[in-house]
Amino acid sequence: TIARFFGRPTKRTVNELTVYEINTGDLILNIAATGGHVFDLVTTEGFHGVRMENGSFFSVYSTIKRCKNCGEQISDEVKVCPFCGSELKDKIDVVKSLQQVAREVDFILVGTDADAEGEKIGYDVSNVLLNPNKERVEFHEVTKKALSLALKNPRKLDKRMVEAQIVRRVEDRWLGFELSRKLWEKFGGSRLSAGRVQTPVLGWIIQRAIESRKSIKDFYVLSLENGLKVTVSLPPEKEEKVKERIESFKNTVCKVLVLSEEEVELNPQPPFSTDTMLREASSRLKLSVRETMRIAQDLFELGLITYHRTDSVRVSTTGIGVAREYIREKFGEDVFKGREWFGAGAHECIRPTRPMDVGRLRQLLAMGILRLAKPLTAQHFALYNLIFNRFIASQMKPAKVLSLRFKVLVNGFEVEMEGYGKVIEEGFTLTKPLKLLPPLKSELKVLQVTHKRMPTILPYTEGEIIETMRKNGIGRPSTYAKIVSILFERKYVKETKTKRVVPTKLGYMVYNYLSKRFGEYVSEETTRKLEEVIDAIEAGKLNYQQVLSNLYEEVSALKILT
Repeated sequence: TIARFFGRPTKRTVNELTVYEINTGDLILNIAATGGHVFDLVTTEGFHGVRMENGSFFSVYSTIKRCKNCGEQISDEVKVCPFCGSELKDKIDVVKSLQQVAREVDFILVGTDADAEGEKIGYDVSNVLLNPNKERVEFHEVTKKALSLALKNPRKLDKRMVEAQIVRRVEDRWLGFELSRKLWEKFGGSRLSAGRVQTPVLGWIIQRAIESRKSIKDFYVLSLENGLKVTVSLPPEKEEKVKERIESFKNTVCKVLVLSEEEVELNPQPPFSTDTMLREASSRLKLSVRETMRIAQDLFELGLITYHRTDSVRVSTTGIGVAREYIREKFGEDVFKGREWFGAGAHECIRPTRPMDVGRLRQLLAMGILRLAKPLTAQHFALYNLIFNRFIASQMKPAKVLSLRFKVLVNGFEVEMEGYGKVIEEGFTLTKPLKLLPPLKSELKVLQVTHKRMPTILPYTEGEIIETMRKNGIGRPSTYAKIVSILFERKYVKETKTKRVVPTKLGYMVYNYLSKRFGEYVSEETTRKLEEVIDAIEAGKLNYQQVLSNLYEEVSALKILT
């Protein structure tokens, strides 16, 4: 995508690495991709890949090898996959190709993702390229404007961000390896794992499942003649009693008593951050967090949305300009209300990069006016539409609506309800219509009755797990999806037909063992404090070597526990 911003690039292959060359007018760029992380901690050196010399810690890295058969990732110096004996694809080939290109150019610009993980990837690659002229370029959207600005404002690689990422990886390795060994000794096998984040998250899922089982009720859903649905909930009853209830509700006339009518101003929601995007995609599109992040990565790399790993909802002046242009043309200037929302720093919300809704996107692609590096699927369009509409709504004026609170009386039961009767003055509702109540009358006949026995507290969806992680200060946008995926891979949790996440028997056993024996290492509070420590390293407030020393003492104590 980047290579196409300045015309048609020339393409060549250096060993197996594809390199695009393009003239920007000021520079001749050779563009190549690392394909994510190139190096990872070894397991055979020092303490789980970290040497200790003269009171200092030195993490030892090697190129990542991926098995062509089973997909396992290995960092140690091996020739074949230790799991299945198959051939490995080694990132050393990428390194050698990049080194060859580096010798041909005057200077190197590192343009990896704009977060701590991207900074570490850039740092690793930079260290093995012998060209002395190396700088970092940072952009939060893959557009010509953003890239041109980044090229004019290169910076040095941020050592503090790199150190924070080193601590995160080393801590994950140390604690993860030691706790995993305890699990292997207890339950056998070598596929079980534990970690500072995944274990408390598993605990939430288990606790929610327990609460769900205790909250079973009978729900009687009454469909009224005006289309309104009224739900009466009661403690579970015997089957004969349930049948009696259903018959008693049939053809009954409900009395409706309006308690209050009020004109209110309704504000739009802020644009998406990573956690809210994952929750909405889970709820509305029924996508897993892994699917959502994969699709969002595509949309980002294709230049359609801004960077999708962010905890900010801040909107830049560029973003406000995108919204203004679209809203002015589609709805008129008077509906636009630019908002920066909140959040500091370079990161902003997840938003579209152009004033182009999904209909226009489809049209431009069909006409061949817009050409992308890879085709879009129905899921790409659906997620783009979700992101676009949420962002545009966030930049529109409030709507004035009639808010109603009313009571429905039926067979001696009272059900209080509320909703919106009508839109008095449109605002963001032009792009995100509200669900309105049907017209109310003082008496409404019951046309149909359905019965459901279900919990009042439902197990988490994947999106709700992510939202809880953010609220509780555990994990980061770059790790949310990975944590949930690991729980599925280890078979600690499974998904129900209704897309709810519930623990397995293995999940219960593992969590009970870890929380009872090693609770202080995997508690929610300990995990939250570690996240704060890593943030402090990134901000330059803590020395990463001292943090590693403290972690080493903690994990060393864990080794002797049984």
